[in-house]
Amino acid sequence: MRPDDRARTIVLDGLPEALFRAAVGYLDDARRECQLVLVSHGQGHRTEADLGRVANGLVPDIEEIGDAFEAAEVTSDGAGSLRLTGSLTIGQAATIEDLQVQLVHLRILARRGDLLLDSDPEIAALLTWIWEEISDQLHGRAPRPYRSVG
Repeated sequence: MRPDDRARTIVLDGLPEALFRAAVGYLDDARRECQLVLVSHGQGHRTEADLGRVANGLVPDIEEIGDAFEAAEVTSDGAGSLRLTGSLTIGQAATIEDLQVQLVHLRILARRGDLLLDSDPEIAALLTWIWEEISDQLHGRAPRPYRSVG
């Protein structure tokens, strides 16, 4: 087993439940819209190069990280906050980083009107925190609870 293949426990604590569920919905919508872009391209329809590139990279990244989220243990504090406990490998840090970059490109394309997907700044901020928190924990830092910027 390579060192990159060892699973590390990841804890995301203090996630606002409603915002987290909205973020998961956003990622699902992004994956579906990108899948439609890829199907359309595969059927010979013209696809803008930037959109095709983002769709091609984003779908497998969302699916990989989505599988990890689905496998995570989710607990609620009863007051609207969630704690997710799961695992990822250090090798998946690159997937997290790529996903973060692709989502930025996706938001730019959405603002340009290339997608139906709408981007909410609160969701974008939560996802950014999640990706950075996961990356930091994969590299050895202890978990920190989520703190809203606003």
